[in-house]
Amino acid sequence: MTTMQALRDSSVEALERIYRDAPLAPAPSRRFRGEALGRVATRFARSAAVTALLVPWERVPFGVDFVTHTWFFFHTRMRMGHFRLEAGRSRWRDTDTLRMRYDVSRLPIRGLLYDEAKPLDETLCLGLGGINLGRGRGDLFFFALEALADRR
Repeated sequence: MTTMQALRDSSVEALERIYRDAPLAPAPSRRFRGEALGRVATRFARSAAVTALLVPWERVPFGVDFVTHTWFFFHTRMRMGHFRLEAGRSRWRDTDTLRMRYDVSRLPIRGLLYDEAKPLDETLCLGLGGINLGRGRGDLFFFALEALADRR
């Protein structure tokens, strides 16, 4: 069983293996605290332009509410980035995952947004954050999601 600490201690190569090889657990139905784990090993993901895009995820407390299908920042009440969740093949890896589609969002950049989350069990997910750049491109960083207590 993978733990949050094990994900924190993993190299990007190990995160790649976990994401690709772990079976897809059922979709979560609670709130999760997020943590950026590391950028994927591409020149694009490590570029200056992407560095500016990733600052909120690398420095600001964030999470995902799988009940309301929204991201939150700082506090669970500061929600944004409404998404539609669907199981399917990963855009970036040879594995099944949960795709976060932002076509239901009101954000002006919703067409640029795309993320994936792979539930490892009912309290832990490994995710890939990225942007829409076409098939096989746009993956930027790994993040972990750990279930919060059931308080709102």
